[in-house]
Amino acid sequence: MRERRRDLLCVLAVTLLVLGPLLAGRGFWLVGDMVFVPQQPWKAAWLGMDGALPRAVPMDALISLITQVVPGDFVQKALLVGGFLAGGLGVARLVAQQAWFARAAAITLFCWNPWVYERLLIGQWAILVGYFVLPWVALAAVRLRRGGPGDWAPAAVALVLSAICSPSSGVMAAGVLLALGVGRDRRGWWRAVAIAVVANLTWAIPALTADAARVTTDGVFAAFAARAESGAGVVASVFSLGGIWKTSILPGERTSALLVLLACLLSLAALAGLWRMGADRSRWVLIGAVSLGLALAPAIPVGADVMESLGARLPGLALLRDSHRYLAPFGLVLAVGIAYAVTALRARIKPGTQALWSVVALLVVAPLLLLPSLAWGAAGELERSSYPKAWTEVAALIDSDETTVVLPWAGSYRGFDWNHRRAVLDPAPRLLPGQVLVDDTVRLEGREVPAEDPRVRAVDEALDQDDPAAALRDLGVRWVLVEHGMGQVAPPTGKTVYDASGLQLIDVSDQGPGAGKSRSAWPEMTMPREILVAIGHLCAFLLLFVGATVILRAGSNGRHTT
Repeated sequence: MRERRRDLLCVLAVTLLVLGPLLAGRGFWLVGDMVFVPQQPWKAAWLGMDGALPRAVPMDALISLITQVVPGDFVQKALLVGGFLAGGLGVARLVAQQAWFARAAAITLFCWNPWVYERLLIGQWAILVGYFVLPWVALAAVRLRRGGPGDWAPAAVALVLSAICSPSSGVMAAGVLLALGVGRDRRGWWRAVAIAVVANLTWAIPALTADAARVTTDGVFAAFAARAESGAGVVASVFSLGGIWKTSILPGERTSALLVLLACLLSLAALAGLWRMGADRSRWVLIGAVSLGLALAPAIPVGADVMESLGARLPGLALLRDSHRYLAPFGLVLAVGIAYAVTALRARIKPGTQALWSVVALLVVAPLLLLPSLAWGAAGELERSSYPKAWTEVAALIDSDETTVVLPWAGSYRGFDWNHRRAVLDPAPRLLPGQVLVDDTVRLEGREVPAEDPRVRAVDEALDQDDPAAALRDLGVRWVLVEHGMGQVAPPTGKTVYDASGLQLIDVSDQGPGAGKSRSAWPEMTMPREILVAIGHLCAFLLLFVGATVILRAGSNGRHTT
């Protein structure tokens, strides 16, 4: 119990040092893809029922349900704090046999590294939470391989929680489970594969049956490939857990070749520590090698060409578009390895060599020294924001069966004055009821990734007509929401029913047929697909429920082991 308290104190210290500004008061961190709203209305799209690619399915459904009773800013705080705590305590449990300072080294390296910084600053909070679940996947995998009563239950719970976070999190968790959880027993393989498949049905079926999305892989692998952060090169950047494609969010220290190379030395020390693991080290090396290979593949010209060629035949490879995110398991490998490296170094401390204690301390705090920008909300980069009252007032005017188009029609990222002009995914689709259409074209430096939603092209054409309001009405659009302050906008004619705090809501149905007349212009959900999607969610959540029940029953009977 004393050792676990030490671990908890270490994790709490790291968590507060990173998230302190968010926890200091009410409000949201709104940056990149990290969009939370005060209350997220329920939509069938949150379960993947709209035929689009399920990028946030079923996480959005859970957020929607929770925010009906808990304010959205509290939900954001709970998820981020819970993620850091779960990740830190999980990796400490994974190296529980090591001394407290070795566990502290694992905690700091796992929770404080460039990959965590970059995913936080790009706003991919759900993928970050999925990363923090990985230690528990590893623990469950080891238990599954060893066998025993209810050995499958922890794996089931960990895999479903990972898949809920994001499709890529579910895929990474499945890979870790298979690498650590199976041996020569064929029955073990079947069980691990079955758990991985069922757990991921919650997003896999909506993805496989998506019929209202146009996915392109043309040029995207090179566009989203890992980048060199400094003169040390792309391999050094990725090997030290950095190298994200979006160079605009890089912390200043990662542009220094010296600091990147020093971070590489930390990674080398962690990999050296793996050799003290014994029989399992080959499994961990395999996880690290595959993770590192996936992250680096598109950064190599030949690798990008091969992935582009395969993607033309298998559009589903778009899941690997931002392959840098698959560096997450490598972070887990390094965290485990550094604990063993610190233990090995401690074993060399004898009378006359006490100076090595300073090296031990250095390995524990090295992640913080090499990346001080992660402290206190990314060195103040992340500031709390609150939605103006106008947003909830506009939401109250729109019904759940109505369609809204959001202007400016130029990408889906916004820079609001009330959010410190920080680029964030437009909150309208998550805050407003009904169908909310934004231009989801991804604009990168030098190229554009076409919109996935076919309705975007229809709205494009409507807005180019001599009478945009009439063209939008023909598409079944009732409302146009203009978000002022981000360039010149020529709104369509209609009745303005709200205009305050930078938001203007226009009713375009006021001058023509009712908006409900042409709803068939949008793709309709088919009953067979709805049934398949529902079955996928039911199977995954049933697996979660039964697995959790088995774990709780084992614990209440005194038989639960970790």
